Amino acid sequence: MHADIWIVRNGSDYLLLHGHLRLHSTLNGSGAAFVEVAHEGVVKITRVSGCLQVDSGNALSPLCVQKATVNAMWENLSNAW
Repeated sequence: MHADIWIVRNGSDYLLLHGHLRLHSTLNGSGAAFVEVAHEGVVKITRVSGCLQVDSGNALSPLCVQKATVNAMWENLSNAW
């Protein structure tokens, strides 16, 4: 499990906040990464057809790594406080 990769869930979306390079190097090496998601537990990240997906055990969901989407989510969280 990688503590230096930060993923959060926002509704039905998973967002990669930190550890982009670590995640990609792990996927290139072993093909999968296991990451702790707050309030959800450990999820499995894999690369399928050029996309990253999250296997939470219940369903497969895409992993968003676009900086604009992550920044927008962060602003929404900051405004809520």
